[in-house]
Amino acid sequence: MDEILDGKPFDAAVGRFILMYLPDPVAALRSVSQVVWSGGVFVFQEPCWVPVLAHLASLPLWFATASLIDKTMRASANHDMGTELYQIFVEAALPEPAMRMELPLGKEPYLAQWYYDTLCSLRPQVEQLHLPIESLGSLDTLVHRLQAEVAESKTVACWFASVGAWYRKA
Repeated sequence: MDEILDGKPFDAAVGRFILMYLPDPVAALRSVSQVVWSGGVFVFQEPCWVPVLAHLASLPLWFATASLIDKTMRASANHDMGTELYQIFVEAALPEPAMRMELPLGKEPYLAQWYYDTLCSLRPQVEQLHLPIESLGSLDTLVHRLQAEVAESKTVACWFASVGAWYRKA
């Protein structure tokens, strides 16, 4: 950060899914805000799984899959950083940010594929944490079973929510 602070200011500071991994996101925002010039934009986007788990409660396999991903991610990251962005901006002595949450919903096959791909990438951590991945059944058929469950339901599935927070520096 010192190398950045020694240079010229930037027009914008943008961070996506990074604060969730930092031990002190308030200090990080405070430092980054120093490198954005007056009139510049300061934007961060972080995930939130609270609405996901609430929405998927009526789809047992989707809920179990999302819960397993959520528990795994929580071992190394703040999986609900998105809803904490407002407080973090304020604690960093930044202006109150404008905010927006987006939650992709639907029955499209790519949603099931995203869950499968995410779970596969997290599999070493799932096993290290001794989480019950076998409760999902065969991963070889997971995408098909997720798609079948949502197709037979009277609801839609969802991916994680993205929360954005931003302000223009005065």
